[in-house]
Amino acid sequence: MIHLRFLVQPNTSHVVYSYITKLHLFNSFLSMSSSNNNLDLTVFKLVGDQYDGVFFVFDLEAGEFVYLNDALETLWKRKVKEVMENPASLLDSIHTEDREHVTANYRKLLEEREKMHLQFRVVWPYTTDRWMRLKVYPLGQAEQVHLVAGMAEDDSSRMKNIFNMQKINARKDSMLEILAHDLRGPISLVQTLAGVIEEDLPKSESEHSRKQLKIIQEICKRNIDLIRDLVHQEFLESAQVEVNKERLDVVWEIKEVIKLYRDSQQNLGKEFKLNSSHEQVYARVDSMKFMQVINNLVSNALKFTHEGGVISIYIEKNEDDVVISVKDNGIGIPEKHHPCLFDKFTEARRPGLKGEESVGLGMSVIKTIVELHQGKIWFESEENKGTTFFIQLFTQE
Repeated sequence: MIHLRFLVQPNTSHVVYSYITKLHLFNSFLSMSSSNNNLDLTVFKLVGDQYDGVFFVFDLEAGEFVYLNDALETLWKRKVKEVMENPASLLDSIHTEDREHVTANYRKLLEEREKMHLQFRVVWPYTTDRWMRLKVYPLGQAEQVHLVAGMAEDDSSRMKNIFNMQKINARKDSMLEILAHDLRGPISLVQTLAGVIEEDLPKSESEHSRKQLKIIQEICKRNIDLIRDLVHQEFLESAQVEVNKERLDVVWEIKEVIKLYRDSQQNLGKEFKLNSSHEQVYARVDSMKFMQVINNLVSNALKFTHEGGVISIYIEKNEDDVVISVKDNGIGIPEKHHPCLFDKFTEARRPGLKGEESVGLGMSVIKTIVELHQGKIWFESEENKGTTFFIQLFTQE
């Protein structure tokens, strides 16, 4: 058995790690004709018996396994003989939150008979849940397909790394915005006070003091610009990375973002609320990119909401989609700016309540990221009453 690991360097700054396993096997799979009911299992058994993941051939018409290797007992903690006799019993091992997802994809496989990739959790006795990555390939063409081959691998380590990166990235973005807000306010105040003192100084015999005050104002301005550029550049650079979607709980994701804002709400002068129609809401998202969208919407709400205002996030799960709303009771968006808000370098850009500058790229980038998720974004706003942004993600792809 040969496993190859190598680097693929595309025209981007990141490196893609690719695992290529048994290429000759799947070339054989896809060339087989399912019209022949006498499938030769020799090749399947030769490779499947050595493969360290679950490897199987399944008959969609009969609803039974034609071949299933022994790795099932290690990765799934179920006896091969029992599963061969009762394939539906596998569903009992799948996490209750993922059963509907797996069942829906199985129905889709029966109807469309096309290749499929999905992720779900398997419950192990006396230990933590394990993430599985399943790939299913049809053995034949279109309506002729009645056999599929599949591979299931333990994906727990990769998912654990993703969750850790999510936490780090969410904290990083939130802390950048909070620090920017905390620093920008006091520095702006010092700049303003220096200007007031300069105006109050006597016109004569105060040239030296005036020069010192000018230096203070210039230092404040440079630091405010530095903070603005840091946050802005971080958002734009990370938004340019390609989208890599995973099936994740968006309630948990957004909680990680809002937690730091809530902890700092007294200093930020705003109240943060988070509610959801369900405890867990799953959707396929690129966590880092999508949480950047949430962070940016919260950042905008901070800039355009007065002290003591409320910023509310609500997550609603429907039959075919998830809708996330970010609402504030701030100054709202003038109606004349509504048509061009999502344009690049939009004319709708304006400074925040504390003078925060904008180059008009944020909303354009947000819209791009949402659309890369095959989602939609829109808003409702009325001057002096507030703004609500809505993001719709479709749960069926």
